[in-house]
Amino acid sequence: MPKSRTKKPSYWEEACAELMKQDRILRKLIPKYDDGILGSRGDAFTTLARSIVGQQISVAAAQSVWNRTLETLGNEVTPKRVLDTKHDALRASGLSTRKVEYIRDLADHFHHGRLQTERWPKMDDEELIKELSAIRGIGRWTAEMFLI
Repeated sequence: MPKSRTKKPSYWEEACAELMKQDRILRKLIPKYDDGILGSRGDAFTTLARSIVGQQISVAAAQSVWNRTLETLGNEVTPKRVLDTKHDALRASGLSTRKVEYIRDLADHFHHGRLQTERWPKMDDEELIKELSAIRGIGRWTAEMFLI
């Protein structure tokens, strides 16, 4: 496996040791893939928008729609860019009418400061799930996946 270019978080070694102690399968796998780490796919807005795009469709279809959405947005996935892009243009990228509404609501929440993003690192899971679930198109499952 090629060396990872992403820096390991400070807690990584301790977390791996704990997982190997608790799980016999991970005890064998972690040393085999010692260069592997979990990494973020981007900022919170992009991660949540991508989650909405991928709901209830295959991984391949989600990737295709996401790629076309990126192209429509000029590879600039920001709340303002989403809000400035016409509904029909987003629809033409493969998003359903409902998903366009959901992504626009997400963008609106971020753009107008209706989310307490600065508090997210200190919030407990249930508090953050409640805040995210107030956004159309984001339910408990999506919020929990975001927490991971």
